[in-house]
Amino acid sequence: MTRGGLSVRRVPADSGAMADSSKRCQNCGDSMQNFRKLQADEFDYVLSRVGRAEAGNYRRCDNGHCLRVQHYFKYGKGFDLPLSFR
Repeated sequence: MTRGGLSVRRVPADSGAMADSSKRCQNCGDSMQNFRKLQADEFDYVLSRVGRAEAGNYRRCDNGHCLRVQHYFKYGKGFDLPLSFR
């Protein structure tokens, strides 16, 4: 599709546009780790810290013991969940 002379590619919502889940984790020695979408209770906590506009962009390190959540596009923008989330 073209719009204003520019080619526009539509990506379906379920196409996995953010499918690369491997990101650097500061808590895991800056190593590459898989990050997953937040569960409901994690999302509520992140929402209280960063607000609705940004909360959907946060992912949690999925290595099993790490509490790091970080922005999907800016790995330096993140924080640890409380220990109760272990």
